[in-house]
Amino acid sequence: MKKITSIVMFFALMLGAVTLSAQKPFAGIIQYETSVEGIDDPNVQAAMAGITTEYMVMGNNMKIVTQQSGVGSIQITNGDYNLLYTIVDISAYNMGKYYKETKADELKELFSTKKYDYGYTKESREIAGYTCYKVKGTLTDLETDEEETIVYWVTNDLNVGENINFATAPGLKGFPLCTETHISNGDMDFTLIQTATSVKPDKKIKASNFFRPSDATPFDEMPADIKAQLGLGDDEE
Repeated sequence: MKKITSIVMFFALMLGAVTLSAQKPFAGIIQYETSVEGIDDPNVQAAMAGITTEYMVMGNNMKIVTQQSGVGSIQITNGDYNLLYTIVDISAYNMGKYYKETKADELKELFSTKKYDYGYTKESREIAGYTCYKVKGTLTDLETDEEETIVYWVTNDLNVGENINFATAPGLKGFPLCTETHISNGDMDFTLIQTATSVKPDKKIKASNFFRPSDATPFDEMPADIKAQLGLGDDEE
């Protein structure tokens, strides 16, 4: 009887370990490729082809690194504290890194002028080995009534935090492995598409990976000549 009890306890402990493991938040690297549809302009096609994007994800934390022509754009979001860092990395040109911090109250004020609606569908496709479902998103500017349409292909198979999308798509359920954004600017009218090409779990990712870079300088201290080269006006940050 004692032996049977020990065996039962062993399997109970094993089951508990498996359950805890299954509940552990996803941590890993997701690579995306960029493409465009609806425009044949070779300059636009070439510009899009030169963009590389990497998402580092852990729980409610996300770090998005985009590289193009030696200039890096980094966005760090912390869904536990609703904190956002926007970083411009031009250290490849010996111009340093510059950051802007946006806190929870600032984000709340920003989102107060916008309305996010999501239409969840059963249409599915496989992306990077994961089943994704189509979500039709509509972003409405409450001050101008202008609408922006974004199509998300989200997976529910990654155990990310519930607030992972707080800064990029507030209220969206699931994790987007593909986004299709319609862009209309002057004579240009096309769809910008970002699609995941690989999802790689990485147990080595730590909370410190989502800290603001210690060698970054506040946007407010960016020299005027660098602002001019980046096309930033005095009131743009």
